[in-house]
Amino acid sequence: MRCAWCLFLALTASGAASQVPLGLDYSEWGPLSIGSRPAIAADSSGAVYLLLNCPGNFQSSDCVTKLSADGKTVLWQNSLGFAGQMAVDPDGGVYVASATGLAEVFVEKLTADGSGVLWTMQLSGTHTPGLPNTGVGISLAVDATGRVFVACGTADGGEVARLNASGGIDFALPVPIAPSAIAVDPTGTQVVVAVAGGLARLAPDGISWLDISLPQPLPPVYVSLAVAANGDAAVYGQGTDGSWVLQRVDAAGDVLFSTSVPGSGGPAGGTSVVWEEMGLDAAGNAYITGFGGATLRPVRNSVAPCGSGWLSAIAPDGTVLQTTYLPGAGIVASGVSNYVTGLVAVSASGAVIVLASSDGSAAATQAGPFPEYPFDSTYGAAELFHLSPHSNAQLSPLACVGNSAGYAIGAVAPGELVTLFGSGLGPAQGVQTQATPLAPYPAEAAGVEVTFDGTPAPLLWVQDSQINAVVPWSVSGTSAQVCVTYGPAPTNCLNWPVAEAAPGVFTADGVHALAVNQDGTPNGPSNPAPLDSTVTIFATGLGPISPAPADGSLIGTPAPANTMSIQLQCTVATIPTCPVPSIVYGGMKAVPVPLGVAGLSEITFRAGYAVIGDGLIPLMVAVETPSGTVLSNAFQISVSGSQSADVGIASDLRGAK
Repeated sequence: MRCAWCLFLALTASGAASQVPLGLDYSEWGPLSIGSRPAIAADSSGAVYLLLNCPGNFQSSDCVTKLSADGKTVLWQNSLGFAGQMAVDPDGGVYVASATGLAEVFVEKLTADGSGVLWTMQLSGTHTPGLPNTGVGISLAVDATGRVFVACGTADGGEVARLNASGGIDFALPVPIAPSAIAVDPTGTQVVVAVAGGLARLAPDGISWLDISLPQPLPPVYVSLAVAANGDAAVYGQGTDGSWVLQRVDAAGDVLFSTSVPGSGGPAGGTSVVWEEMGLDAAGNAYITGFGGATLRPVRNSVAPCGSGWLSAIAPDGTVLQTTYLPGAGIVASGVSNYVTGLVAVSASGAVIVLASSDGSAAATQAGPFPEYPFDSTYGAAELFHLSPHSNAQLSPLACVGNSAGYAIGAVAPGELVTLFGSGLGPAQGVQTQATPLAPYPAEAAGVEVTFDGTPAPLLWVQDSQINAVVPWSVSGTSAQVCVTYGPAPTNCLNWPVAEAAPGVFTADGVHALAVNQDGTPNGPSNPAPLDSTVTIFATGLGPISPAPADGSLIGTPAPANTMSIQLQCTVATIPTCPVPSIVYGGMKAVPVPLGVAGLSEITFRAGYAVIGDGLIPLMVAVETPSGTVLSNAFQISVSGSQSADVGIASDLRGAK
């Protein structure tokens, strides 16, 4: 048995971290945001503040709206007359900023009732004479005492300033790189700025400047930044490869973790403008949103069965504490233009407020002050979700069924290794089952049973929030009812689609394939495969094998064979070595894993020119079914060596040796 298959259970069967689950207090229709960068905040009383395009004026001006904590009442609304940025202090003080043309940046504090302005401060030309401000990348943050921190781009770099509670300038610091976001801790002593490629931390006196490199650099757009009470800085944004990344750096500048976030971002096709924000609670846990139309987030609990929009709580060490799907949150892929909103605010009481794009698939739970927008095929709609920690929160016990390899949302296939997510699915302490050549994996473990249309499924791992199982080979048709029973209590059932194949490739981190080099060592950035050597990856959901095995049995001799045509291909048209039509690695070898559970396959191919490097060219497994080609999740392998492009592409078509 190859070591990579041995690692599968350890990688996918982790126990749930402890946190009081979030329950849905209410959802209501919210205002759309089209064109201008939106924002959301909460004060210590739980009141909610929205900065969004004013109704009927989507392209030029913003409105600040203050909602009651229950979401039912607009306490006040101010039409600013310009597109700007917003910050809110714990007492409900509201600060906005914008630029006058291409010259000056100004900051205003609104009155308590939102109807007027307490003070205004213009920055450029006051403390940096002759240095016109472009207004690019204006960002605001405020501490608990009402001091305001401003970061903005200038003609030759950037500027960071601190204003006191009366609007006077405490300091203004020219910086060499245009900042894209600024954040402070509640005391205002930890000031962090996001710049292209990394972060910068200011000293309390506003003089010294510490550059911090990030493992995954973020372009200076679509960046959300927050600072915890202990000085940790968390940054969430879209990386250079298009994926979204959550990273955390401590007060000393050391990186605590950096992790890609699957399933985030906008739809394919058209022009996507994605606003996704992050919030921190008092314990420093980060709350992030995303839209995973093609990816299943690991779910600790959920208020709805899995869908598109999700909310995740990430602990300071990078552990996923809980993920919940938000009913009706989703995006519209119009292919023309898409404005995708997933904004997060966390109140002092721990309530989490999300304003998310909606696909119109679920109704709001209450009528709020905003009218229900007619569903728009280009922009969709928006919903406001209010969630709070509740020990007795109403959850969907069985929330999701997904491919165990790529966590893909979609139809399952006979023989596929699948993962079921939810809460209350099994014992708190996980149980890993065993099989031998004479005894298959059991259909019952620790009081847990999973059925597909009444047929018991072999179980590989059972635990409160996660079950790993194998779809029975007899499942057929277009859908199957998936049910879980734990002890005497059945959970809810999900009617799940069924397909002929649902390929997924196992990965070590969501990006790099769980792969083995020709010498038997694990493949990865620190141990790339030599050019022209062979690499083996592991996949499931490749369709039937012949002769047909018993459910949950181990592959023995004589070895069966996959019956459908399986290829490895690259489909990224923007990469010169991956043109259209896609490169196809013909002649590769795909077989069931010896002594692995029936339904797990290994794919061996040559590490050729078109897969050289790390993080450059994603690959996919393609299965030819009677109904058409089905693709797996994208993955990467690491290859060392070099070869000229004029011979590389042609030789790659030879496939595996």
